Amino acid sequence: MAVHLRVSDLLKLSPRELLGGLGALFVVCFVWRAIYNLYFHPLAKVPGPRICAINSFYTSYHWVSGRYPYVIRQLHEKYGTAVRLAPNQVSFCSEGSWKEIYGHVGGRKQFLKSNFYTQQFPHIVNERDPIKHSEIRRLLSHGFSPRAVGEQEAYVHEYVDRFIQKVNIYATKKDSPEEGEEMTKWYSFLTFDIIGDLAFGEPFGSLDDGRPHFWVSIILDNIKAIAWSTIFRQFLILRPVAIWLTPKALMSKRIQHFEYSRDKIARRVQSKTTRKDFLSNMLDKKELKGITMDNLGANASILITAGSETTATFLSSTSFYLCRTLSSYQKLVNEIRSSFNSYNEITGQATENLTYLKAVIDEGLRIFPPVPIGMPRESPGENVEGIYIPKGVEVFTSSYSATHYSGNFHRPDSFIPERWIDPNCTDKKRASQPFLLGSRGCLGISLALLEMRVILAKMLWVYDMELMDPNLSWGKDTNCYVLWDKLKLPIRYTRRAGIVVPPLDG
Repeated sequence: MAVHLRVSDLLKLSPRELLGGLGALFVVCFVWRAIYNLYFHPLAKVPGPRICAINSFYTSYHWVSGRYPYVIRQLHEKYGTAVRLAPNQVSFCSEGSWKEIYGHVGGRKQFLKSNFYTQQFPHIVNERDPIKHSEIRRLLSHGFSPRAVGEQEAYVHEYVDRFIQKVNIYATKKDSPEEGEEMTKWYSFLTFDIIGDLAFGEPFGSLDDGRPHFWVSIILDNIKAIAWSTIFRQFLILRPVAIWLTPKALMSKRIQHFEYSRDKIARRVQSKTTRKDFLSNMLDKKELKGITMDNLGANASILITAGSETTATFLSSTSFYLCRTLSSYQKLVNEIRSSFNSYNEITGQATENLTYLKAVIDEGLRIFPPVPIGMPRESPGENVEGIYIPKGVEVFTSSYSATHYSGNFHRPDSFIPERWIDPNCTDKKRASQPFLLGSRGCLGISLALLEMRVILAKMLWVYDMELMDPNLSWGKDTNCYVLWDKLKLPIRYTRRAGIVVPPLDG
């Protein structure tokens, strides 16, 4: 017998009956959607927790819990190199997935950036349109070319030498040697001052003041705000109110971060300096290309964050692992100290020849990748590692999972630089891609590697270092909110006897 439901019938229902009916309808829709996602969805055969196939709540919770990289790694160890993390999202951790998702392979459609990337003010990272992104990259690439970085090397050494001075003052304490100095902040001071000078022609004064510039202190809060707003954008009903659902304290810091970026770029525009920096080419062509102050501010913001936070993370984590792995520490120290006769011989070019130093850098970037999450892309309807990913599905290679997956690296939680230089090692080393690859690869790779080599070489040529907290667990206790919320790192430095160091003795 047919049932005819008229508007007049609905009007006769009590509020309780109406709400009950709507609730029942919601349950029916939810159950049907769950059944569809589990058994009939094109991704139904991709392994993963059943709760992830039903909705996005599981991964969303861990996204803001700080434990996201560890959880995704555990899922890959359980389910394999492809894991369904949400109804319309798949994570990979295989070596080959990097190239298939992010690289350019002949005959394959391109995987474009997903709507994970907001575009209120497009910049080098969040611009989703390939043509517009290429234009931004061309404007910035002049300042980041190997030649340009080489021309800026003297400025890098200036700040590294100043850092060496500060270590001598603050981290070689004789009155309380059991404490050491908290070096996470000093590494941030160093990298922040370097990128400030190279991007804007002036430092932030963190090394001189011995305390963080307020912009440094709000960078992580800005990143946390992005993490929260990203979650709300996954749920269609919450997208319009995402800005109000994000914790107010974090949103306030995000606004401050952007406003200061804009003010900083405004001062740079008004300056009369003739010195070339990373933004010079973009500033010279801003009117021709129609670049607004908001666009400039957005690019300045991302340059400061990416150019300081990631390198500081590498220095902190690698210092921790070197101090905890004495055999590797001693090999590196021996190579550095036997390769130079004086402090001034340590240059970017000279350190390129240090085989073990380069292996330490590769291993440091593997065991604790500065950007541990996956960079989301939208499938155009292509295969990834033999699995067909329908058009519109969000995919990525999970960086932390790829570098810790037992199928890619033996003893993945151990710091083993030798794996990068041992010809008999069968590890899948291309599973570690800390600078990404393809047209979206890191623009600042030459600068980052220069800083890493020079800082480690100069620091360990002058000082011995010792970790003062034996219970510190960097790879387990560090939380992540898109980027790492780094732990404190107490290290005691001892200056080598009998060496002459110009920044200290000149």
